[in-house]
Amino acid sequence: MAHGERVQVARRTLLSAAAGAVVLPAGACSIRLEDDAPRVPFVPTRTPVPAEAELVALTRDTLALADAAAALPGALAADLATVHRRQYSVLRTTLVRRQVPASDLDAPPAGPSASPTASASASASGSASPTATASPTAPASRSAPATGRGALAADEAAAAAAAGTFAGVEVDLRATIAALHAQRYAAATLLAGRAPTVPLDAVAGPEVVALASLTSGATFFMEVVAARSEGRQRARAAATLAALEDLRADQVAGGAVPDDALGHPLPFPVSSPADAARLAREALTTLRAGSGQHLEAVVTDHGAAGLSALTRWLGTVEVEVHRWGVDLVPFPGLD
Repeated sequence: MAHGERVQVARRTLLSAAAGAVVLPAGACSIRLEDDAPRVPFVPTRTPVPAEAELVALTRDTLALADAAAALPGALAADLATVHRRQYSVLRTTLVRRQVPASDLDAPPAGPSASPTASASASASGSASPTATASPTAPASRSAPATGRGALAADEAAAAAAAGTFAGVEVDLRATIAALHAQRYAAATLLAGRAPTVPLDAVAGPEVVALASLTSGATFFMEVVAARSEGRQRARAAATLAALEDLRADQVAGGAVPDDALGHPLPFPVSSPADAARLAREALTTLRAGSGQHLEAVVTDHGAAGLSALTRWLGTVEVEVHRWGVDLVPFPGLD
């Protein structure tokens, strides 16, 4: 080659070399793939997970709920603080594993809160209507932790009312999100003494039939509990029985027709009020656990309406479980 002659490198060779560069793992050259990172040729950018903004807000708000509950006196508040911290841990770990930036999850809640929904406001003021519906558009956020039992109840109620906004989450998160919002419903009910208003779009299908059948079985056992109880326990059994009957009516409102058995064998002899209380706890915890098997399918089939329905249904069960002395759990039906 003569002196000064330019070396000619084939274009195909350059392209091959460039293509080979992208097979190197990002960690080998300390490249971090974050949303705000500059675009580097041949390096893919991170694709946000479905409903990422909503999930990030939910994670932040869950920690804020934990802090608000921890600041209140009483056993219920202490239980809710523990429940919410566990929910926060699960949400944060799950999202970090999906490459959601930890800095986004650890930022304080973005406030002031967007107006939750007409139904959530009605619940907080005690003017809830059994036939009202709402269309929540975003999970509630707070600029600072809530103060006071009433404020915490209102925040829990607003979160329950907004459950339908999470219908777009990944399939493997649907049951978790449904159970979490059911717990929000239970928390709001126990704090305020009344259930929050959640959209009432009726749903049907085989999974709803299965849920209604489970409720029917628990209702039968609760009839036995009421018959074998006395005094305050009998009044408690009657209240739970009424709640289960209302729950089943809600579940069949969309046309589901469960094949109800005429009776169910008792799991053990019930001959005293103590036996009856034990049966109540077993019937309700069995209903809670059995409901968890159908959460993902209901959300998959019915989207936002399914999430709202599960929030009401499983939340109602969680309330009654707690009223019979059983601990609250972070994810009813899944724990």
